[in-house]
Amino acid sequence: PDCADCKYAFSSVMRSNLTLFKTVLAGDSWGLIAEPVVLAHPWTMLIFAGVLISLTFGILNLIVAAVVDAAVDQRQRDVQNIADDMDAEAETDLKRL
Repeated sequence: PDCADCKYAFSSVMRSNLTLFKTVLAGDSWGLIAEPVVLAHPWTMLIFAGVLISLTFGILNLIVAAVVDAAVDQRQRDVQNIADDMDAEAETDLKRL
């Protein structure tokens, strides 16, 4: 590859994992590392794309889970408030009778 850091970045499994983490998750130097590697070995695009897609959907899933959890909590509070209001109205109606 036409990359000065590629030989060092992929010299061991640990360095490869660190490079993949920096490149995909942090977005650090994506073009400096991934592009020369993919140009030299096109099949590596499957690895980079697979990891990127997996992380994107994983983070999206976490965000959706947080929003849904907040909505469920709010709905539970709303149901409890409606039940309390109905109980108060029933007591008021009984007192009127």
